[in-house]
Amino acid sequence: MLELEVVPERSLGNEQWEFVLGMSFSQAVHILQQQARTIKGLQVLYSDLNPLAMDLVINLSQDGIRLIFDPMVQRLKIIEVYNMNKVKLKYCGIPFNSLEILPTFEQIDRSFGATHPGVYDETQQLFVLNFRGLAFSFPVDSKFQLWYTPGRGALPFPNGSPSPVVSKMSIYTGNNLNDTKYEKTYLCSICYRKSLPVVQTDG
Repeated sequence: MLELEVVPERSLGNEQWEFVLGMSFSQAVHILQQQARTIKGLQVLYSDLNPLAMDLVINLSQDGIRLIFDPMVQRLKIIEVYNMNKVKLKYCGIPFNSLEILPTFEQIDRSFGATHPGVYDETQQLFVLNFRGLAFSFPVDSKFQLWYTPGRGALPFPNGSPSPVVSKMSIYTGNNLNDTKYEKTYLCSICYRKSLPVVQTDG
């Protein structure tokens, strides 16, 4: 299981390597090739019909991580951890997600502080807690909408109700995940010779 450091609005990685927002697709592939012994189950997802309209994605299925690239310039714009059970995560060197530590609402609040109000998505029944460059999604039963007050950073749960656990974490640039753009951090200087498994996302 990978043990990775989370840096909001910047990166996900460890002392040996890191995925950094703004890096090129080829640079990410180069890292994955160097870490082939520890990072397996890779897929490249793209649209054959509209390659410039849909995001280019490298899916690390064994580790529950998606690297989402802008289709036009092929720069990393979002780092997404979609399966929290498959990876250990730290912030400022302190674990907040592991086999021993569940990323509950309270745990995220202790680790990061609820400095930004959360948003409840009634359609998906998700409560999204936003920080600058970082977002956590919590699946929440629709009944809790009764206790939700827009603009607050937390959901008040009735006594005895279990705290929700993070289902997805996203690292991005800016204050809003929906408006994020890639950072011009890296120059496209690394080429790759080997290929990854490619999957077309069109029907």
